[in-house]
Amino acid sequence: MKRKKWSSVVLFIALGVFVLIGTTQARGAEMLKVGSVLPLNFGMAVDTKDALEMLANDFNAAGGIVIQGQQYNVQLIVYDDKWTAEAGRAALERLVYQDKVKYLICIIFSGTTISGLDMFEHEKLLNLPNSSSHRILDPKLLYTFGTSTVRTSLPPLWSAAKKLWPNAKTVVFLAPNDEGGRARATQEKQVVEAFGVKVLDTLYYPRGTTDFSSLGLKAKSYNPDLVDYPGADAGTEFGLQLKAVHAAGFRGGQVSAISPKMEEVKAVTSNESLEGLLASMYETEVPNPSPVAKDFKERVIKTYGKWTEASLAWIQGWFALIEAMKNADSVDPTVIATFLEKNGLEWQTPNGKSMLIKRPDLKNTKYCDTISESSYGQIRNGQLVPMIKLTLPEVLSACETVFGAGLK
Repeated sequence: MKRKKWSSVVLFIALGVFVLIGTTQARGAEMLKVGSVLPLNFGMAVDTKDALEMLANDFNAAGGIVIQGQQYNVQLIVYDDKWTAEAGRAALERLVYQDKVKYLICIIFSGTTISGLDMFEHEKLLNLPNSSSHRILDPKLLYTFGTSTVRTSLPPLWSAAKKLWPNAKTVVFLAPNDEGGRARATQEKQVVEAFGVKVLDTLYYPRGTTDFSSLGLKAKSYNPDLVDYPGADAGTEFGLQLKAVHAAGFRGGQVSAISPKMEEVKAVTSNESLEGLLASMYETEVPNPSPVAKDFKERVIKTYGKWTEASLAWIQGWFALIEAMKNADSVDPTVIATFLEKNGLEWQTPNGKSMLIKRPDLKNTKYCDTISESSYGQIRNGQLVPMIKLTLPEVLSACETVFGAGLK
């Protein structure tokens, strides 16, 4: 009888443990839905999508993130906007109302981001875009934070340009004729003039242009000291511009805030047209990369069988989102947004350290924009050769030279 009672007790305990384990396994890790909209008709965006998918998969495989005792994994959902505001808006509505995402990251095209700003505010969705438009820094926006360096990369770049070409006085811009391109050209004009260089003209072109010969001739006709390419795509389109400017006979200095996607660029133009181009250089490509940069590059090669650095300018939002959750100790978009605007954020990426800054020059005294460590190189014989690396304090100082004090 005692044996039967003891057996019943053991069975009861075993069933209880089974139920407890079953309940825990049923709950498991909760899923955080993260959305992005990218122009997948451009190589840099395809590379960005690939990098984000790799990061999300690796993140989940490593156990995700634990916030207040709860484990979370990420479901990444990416749609194509083809670099049009209409397709971008449709993609955002699908993410928000059908997929029920709570976080949006790494949106490149300004038209897409701007089309969704009111929706993000109304639905209380955390938005960490790459878009270059100043409109995303409106102080009335509570849920949007610029987490790329598209608005802050220019002061340190032009500090480097003036060291290379101290006597340069004039420049001509070639820029895309869309929201992002016009914003970028406007921003760069402010920076260039702060460094004593006059913008003779901005030559606009439609995205997807393949024949830049007339723009190249027009740029050469001004006989500028420098030619600059604000808002350009990093790949084939950029290569075609360099080719046209060189074919027109221009032999002055050339400046680019982006690092060229060399494989695509060199497929459509010669090394001669690239010679001397000053451009951003990624941390993965410097002689002694950081462990984070080295690991990221190795993982991309292992996952996709080849390496491209084109995604590095556009994946900041992923790393900012994860670090923001950790610092705010929350996955609630409102809690995170409130934390960010008051406290700022510093985070590590494969391209160096980044941090949020304020933009009082744009009447925004909340943390809302981003600066990052910056490396620059010059193209010599078809290779981007390292020149200089600026720390966060040095980049902050360069930005304050142009935007004024009070950024931190």
